[in-house]
Amino acid sequence: MITDKVILVRPYAFKFNKETAKDNVYQERPKESAEDEIKNKALKEFDDAVNILRENNIHVDIIEDFDDTTPDSIFPNNVFVTFPGKIFISEMYAENRNKEYDKILPQLKKIIDFEKIDLVDFRNNEGKVLEGTGAIVIDRWNDIAYASLSKRCDKDEFLKFAKTFNLKPVYFMSKDKNIDIYHTNVLMMIAEKFAIIADDLIIENREDVIKSLQESGKEIISLSEDEFNNFVANSIELKGQDKNILVISKAAYDSLTDEHKKTIEKYDELLPIDVGTIAKYGGGSIRCMIAENFTEA
Repeated sequence: MITDKVILVRPYAFKFNKETAKDNVYQERPKESAEDEIKNKALKEFDDAVNILRENNIHVDIIEDFDDTTPDSIFPNNVFVTFPGKIFISEMYAENRNKEYDKILPQLKKIIDFEKIDLVDFRNNEGKVLEGTGAIVIDRWNDIAYASLSKRCDKDEFLKFAKTFNLKPVYFMSKDKNIDIYHTNVLMMIAEKFAIIADDLIIENREDVIKSLQESGKEIISLSEDEFNNFVANSIELKGQDKNILVISKAAYDSLTDEHKKTIEKYDELLPIDVGTIAKYGGGSIRCMIAENFTEA
């Protein structure tokens, strides 16, 4: 299952989020004097990304953030996940991220008809965190859910999610720099015909992951350290007119080996988008910015 309808959140005050930096080693702390410059660059990158997606016939709905209480609102895929006739709401690790859903809900209801869908709300007061399609990478063609367990991905919540949405769960542990990788979608992505994965960083259940990918018929693209560090796995496949599109950051595209580019281009058109500022200070790339809308599928 693939879509050409996505939802993005335009940030009001994008900046370094101290709360999420506790376990996201990919965020860079800026100088305070650079905050306004960073915000302006991030807003330009966001607007350019929307324009590029629309130029490639992707339907983009935009939600506007409106105050500075949610610095990571630009990453909505962690907050909600859509399925045909359903929407899943996440419990977030950082308290300022838990504010995002209620804040964007009035605008989200203008995009999605909540009277026609079922709401699956995993928010709780027990610290059981499961951060959407950051924590979970879904193979929607084969009904499989992959998850690297961490503070952002509680094992019991993940298994409950898989059962709720009739998905086969495949979970594992991964580390980078001796720290748990905070989100599964910086480590791997699933497309219709292929999978991108930094499998060398999986420290538990690696064989189960590779076996599952092979049995589901995916061509596996195993990332180098440089490709991983440039967020190649944090890309997303969307439906194009004549060919599927792999939306990828420019830095990730530039880091791809020629061999890996050729492999991807057998199946997809590569669409690089520059989100360097957002990735550098937000610790997430283009995939994190895109929430797919499957509610009417």
